Amino acid sequence: MWSPSRPNNSSPQPSPQESPSASAPRSTAPSIQPYKDGGTYIGKSIVIKGELSGDEPIQIDGRVEGPISLHEGRVNIGREASVRSNVRAGEVIVRGTLEGNVTATDRVEVHTGGSLTGDVMAGRVTVELGAFFHGKVDMKRMDPKAHIEIPPVRESKAKAAELEESHALALR
Repeated sequence: MWSPSRPNNSSPQPSPQESPSASAPRSTAPSIQPYKDGGTYIGKSIVIKGELSGDEPIQIDGRVEGPISLHEGRVNIGREASVRSNVRAGEVIVRGTLEGNVTATDRVEVHTGGSLTGDVMAGRVTVELGAFFHGKVDMKRMDPKAHIEIPPVRESKAKAAELEESHALALR
């Protein structure tokens, strides 16, 4: 039983003047670092069954079953990963196994040792030697001027009639 008049038998606590590194043993556990791109990391032992959505990049090294929608983000499927999902993202990089359709606003890459089974719609598609791909590819060309608004050209009726007349004369 502890009493204020008796000293307690526990080891003494270091005083504030003592350095904590001198009295406390150093931790041998590695520090946890955030994912290098500031995105989300799904580790090898993680299994997700459900929908994933967001705007940040995602690194998958585990197993995912369910739709993935990352708007303009990047989905990076690691070598040991198994993904059964339809994927919508800005970029999709496959080094493991992906079963499902892929829609990317920018690009899809299937690296050596990677496997993609499903249809792909993207601006750019790369399948490296030694990769597996089974499906259709639809390479949509993105219009680089799509963001520029061009006002409609208005011609006067007289000018349109004049052009038609000159065109008719040229054909004679």
